[in-house]
Amino acid sequence: MDAASVVECDPFQLTQGISLTTKELGRGSYGGSFRGLPVAVKVMVAPSLDRPALRELLLGPSVSHPNIVQTYTSRCATMSDEYFDFLEGGPRDRADQGLPRLLLDIPLHSGDGFGAPGVLEGDFKSSFLILHKVLVDLKEHADKGTLRSAIQGGMFAPREGWSLRVARRALLRTASEMARGMLHLHDVGLVHADLKPANVLLSNSPLDRRGCTAKVTDFGLSHVIPPNENSIRTDSWGSVAYMSPEAFAGSLSRAADVWAFGVILHEMLTGQRPFEGLKAPDAIQIIRNSPTPLTWPPNLPMSSGIVHLGRACLHRDPAQRPTMERVLHVLVGMEQCIRANLLLGPEAVTEILDSHGRDEDVTAIIERAIALARAVEAPPGAGGPAAPGNAAAAAAAAAAGAPVGPLTPSGSAALGLAGPGVRRTGSYSPQEQELA
Repeated sequence: MDAASVVECDPFQLTQGISLTTKELGRGSYGGSFRGLPVAVKVMVAPSLDRPALRELLLGPSVSHPNIVQTYTSRCATMSDEYFDFLEGGPRDRADQGLPRLLLDIPLHSGDGFGAPGVLEGDFKSSFLILHKVLVDLKEHADKGTLRSAIQGGMFAPREGWSLRVARRALLRTASEMARGMLHLHDVGLVHADLKPANVLLSNSPLDRRGCTAKVTDFGLSHVIPPNENSIRTDSWGSVAYMSPEAFAGSLSRAADVWAFGVILHEMLTGQRPFEGLKAPDAIQIIRNSPTPLTWPPNLPMSSGIVHLGRACLHRDPAQRPTMERVLHVLVGMEQCIRANLLLGPEAVTEILDSHGRDEDVTAIIERAIALARAVEAPPGAGGPAAPGNAAAAAAAAAAGAPVGPLTPSGSAALGLAGPGVRRTGSYSPQEQELA
């Protein structure tokens, strides 16, 4: 992946065929995103085609999945005086003639509160000269904000008209969508390396009560893992609060994404930003040295399975963290079990998710939870229960660790228990669309 592999276009072609609105979706240190019709147009400026720019330019269009923000096309060009004149509607004013075009200031928000330093004549390179490479990404428009805004808005916390059960299912459904997107990246040999709530967008969707679907985005720090390797060495850093201990030492693997996923689970469950109020060096010290960098709430109802999964994702040994595929199965299993509460009653679900969870490995807990949910969903004649009494018996058998038959990917519509389904891609069935 190098700059020689990029074919630049004429600057006048950067926005060809794009009708922009004046609504700005976001702005960062290197550029801003504007709402297109009906796509999002991300505009970036950079001094050269460095690695983050190349990753965004080349990786985005190559990855396609329902839970990844689709990049339709990317364009790159070098700025010219003629194009600046075009953008400004004509040649620059006579008052500016004494100052070379590339020494004029550029109206960017640096995000650090300092603004522009001003310009100097001579060899000094100002913003226009330094940031002369422009990249334009045409992306799928995710119009429901970010996972960060959803957490702040209380999507995963109970409130009036939004019960604890619905809040937990919303959390699990959103997390499973995020896991599906991440699993696809891992399957094709990519590590995201900057997974955080701000890089998970929410797209409008009528499929369930949340009204949205989660999609992973931003590949500026992503890396390709060679087929026969489990990790690579890198000197690039993502967002400190979501970095794994080994990442600070330059080691990057799929397990680093799993760590970040665990941090996000904690944030979704508690509503609190990780290490909020701490300076970066202090947060790094805790992440690198503390056996428990995050404090999980001990007594939140209907949450012990989520806590156990989060702790498993935050194992200090990367080899001991679950794979993203296992994470997905756990999330779906937990939502199946919560949904099964309609027939089993709270005692059976509590028996699986809470009582046993205090002393057992998370894998055993979730295997039993999935078996319990599947047992209740089994159609008549397949050995599954058909009445509440049999459901209670199945609960007792599952709690004791007894096998309950094969696990199937979807439930029985007749029993009304079809849940989120363990699948990597595809849309939900009508029965799966219900979130309550």
